[in-house]
Amino acid sequence: MKKLILLAGVAAMAFCGNAMAQQEANKLRWASTVSITAPDPYYNFHREAMILNGQLVWDTLIHRNPETGAYEPMLATSWEWVDDVTLVFTLREGVKFHDGSDFNAADVVYTYNYISNPENKINVQSNVNWIKSAEALSDYKVQLNLHAPFPPALEYVASLHAMLPEGFYGANNAAKIDGGLIGTGPYKFDSFVPGTSMALSKWEGYFDGSPKGDPELSAIEYRAIPDASTQMAELMGGGLDWIWYVPADQAEPLSSVPDVTVNPAETMRISFLSFNLRDMEGGNPLQDIRVRQAIAHAIDREAIVKQVIGQGSTVVTSPCFRTQFGCPADVPQYPYDPEKAKSLLKEAGLESGVTLDLVSNSSRDRAWAEAVSGYLSAVGVTVNIQALQYAAVSERIAGNNTHLFLGDWGSYGINDVSALLNNFFTLGADDMAHDAQVSDALKAGAATIDQDVRLEKYTFATKRINEQVLWHPLWTNPVTYAHRAGLEFSSFPDENPRFYLVKWKK
Repeated sequence: MKKLILLAGVAAMAFCGNAMAQQEANKLRWASTVSITAPDPYYNFHREAMILNGQLVWDTLIHRNPETGAYEPMLATSWEWVDDVTLVFTLREGVKFHDGSDFNAADVVYTYNYISNPENKINVQSNVNWIKSAEALSDYKVQLNLHAPFPPALEYVASLHAMLPEGFYGANNAAKIDGGLIGTGPYKFDSFVPGTSMALSKWEGYFDGSPKGDPELSAIEYRAIPDASTQMAELMGGGLDWIWYVPADQAEPLSSVPDVTVNPAETMRISFLSFNLRDMEGGNPLQDIRVRQAIAHAIDREAIVKQVIGQGSTVVTSPCFRTQFGCPADVPQYPYDPEKAKSLLKEAGLESGVTLDLVSNSSRDRAWAEAVSGYLSAVGVTVNIQALQYAAVSERIAGNNTHLFLGDWGSYGINDVSALLNNFFTLGADDMAHDAQVSDALKAGAATIDQDVRLEKYTFATKRINEQVLWHPLWTNPVTYAHRAGLEFSSFPDENPRFYLVKWKK
């Protein structure tokens, strides 16, 4: 913090000239920690490439309005479910790619048949493995065939399926890292240095009637800057206009810097404490629901949100984000009550205490895990914490080698509980509970497009998860954005910065 305050004094003197020049040029310069090695949306795990590039350089068939959640026409003007496994899209005519070629059904068929082919090994298979094939019904009509009913299909189509030109990956089906990066989106690639930087400029040939509108920014430049302190120093010195994931302890001093706006914002990424109910060597005390209830009652989520997580976070009481389809508010609750926790442990024969292993999936979560551990220790539950990379966490969970998992999940911005709960409660490698009733309900909810049936199944599953304390929902994860005060920027819970909506104040 001292370093930041010192830098602020120096930065204020150098800020104005450099920063104002960028505003006059109508340019946005932003940075993140991620080194983008392939800029297209399909060979990345990172939001910076999957979503941001995917919506700036490319377009999806339909658009989800970030304010209302409604689906709106984009590259498709209309769509319909023919049956539970068939979607038909009527495409917009007159759309051009950045090289001047026409967009039509051949591009959509190519994109879907490429990304859904497991041999092509796009990075996030769960985003596409429900797709069987695509076929052209005419030059501007496409049929998308599903392996089985997949009710949130339109969420994925609207959020994650950027349309590529036919032949984009070439004869060798290789991910591109430089030339040929063309799309139909409002911005086009000017340059890309793998792992370092990229530069985009507004494409004046963008089609009229796009729900993205006519973007105001003339150019967008990205740099990978691994160190958060360096990012903040650049922002204060006028070398950057926008950053995100500002460390919580730096948000307040950064907000005192002239001409810098700091905005802690809630996201739909939720944290949860997951309980292992499987048989373990030496026994597993978590198989007793009273122990799980005691742990839930022992944690003061309100205090942790206020004192540790910080602004932009709220307590989560359901095992999902409130806007997701199938996420009810009226589920069983276990409010903070340490005396009740002690009583339950005593009933379970653990009055003298118990020791449990806990894994969390990042260094950031270490502080959060320690806060949880402190509350558990106060009622007699000792926790051995290991903060690991997610791959190592997954190995521990799949190998049945931990009692507790402090995790988080952002659902890739998908507003459907299947994007969250079906990852953790359908008897797969990440399922620590192995509850057949929950698994059956979630699978049934994912097997029909009947919204009433889906709501019934998801309501049952979410209530049972809380009732049986298979998870203890904790809090929403905030993202702290910082940017030039002259920049008009709005954040959204899906953790998707929409730069096509950003503009400089007049």
